[in-house]
Amino acid sequence: MRHLNPEAVALTGVLYMAKPFLPLAVSLSLLLAFPVDAAKPEKDEARDVAVRFFEDYAALQKSNKVVGLPNIQQLDAISQHFIPKLHRIFYISLREQHRCRSRGKATPWTSGDLFTSNDAGFSSFTIEPSITTQLGRQATVHFRLEKDGKTQRWDDEVILQKENGQWMIYDIEYHAPFATNKAGKSLKSVIDKNPAC
Repeated sequence: MRHLNPEAVALTGVLYMAKPFLPLAVSLSLLLAFPVDAAKPEKDEARDVAVRFFEDYAALQKSNKVVGLPNIQQLDAISQHFIPKLHRIFYISLREQHRCRSRGKATPWTSGDLFTSNDAGFSSFTIEPSITTQLGRQATVHFRLEKDGKTQRWDDEVILQKENGQWMIYDIEYHAPFATNKAGKSLKSVIDKNPAC
């Protein structure tokens, strides 16, 4: 009869006892190495809305150039991103624009890009993750304009509020230092003038 080394017998016994626990040990080590939900970033719905708005607006600019206040058709193409109050302000501004024009007075909001600091508009943009504010959420928009071989960069802020469970644009703040006629102002403060002339 073959005699086994006592140390080998002891080691075999330990391995036999550990075998059922091996899958559990491997699973735990994998969970520690690759946490599934803990590292998953929370969905930034407010930022997503801001991105969709500027994408839709950029597409509209390519197909139907917006100069100053959008006309009714242009406004209908992008207004689903606005809170109802901002949407109403645009319609009131259009009415005021028509009233001033029909009276032969200076017509407001007929030039420049109202949705950024830069009256010349933008070529591309990126938006940072949104942060919580008193009004809802806010995100910095980094704009870039490439024109005549030159590149211009600036930042604005988009303010979002929740309406009926959905994030919508409340306002856009102009922050470019070169926008002297808009510095310290916002989209709402520029167009919310009644009477306008």
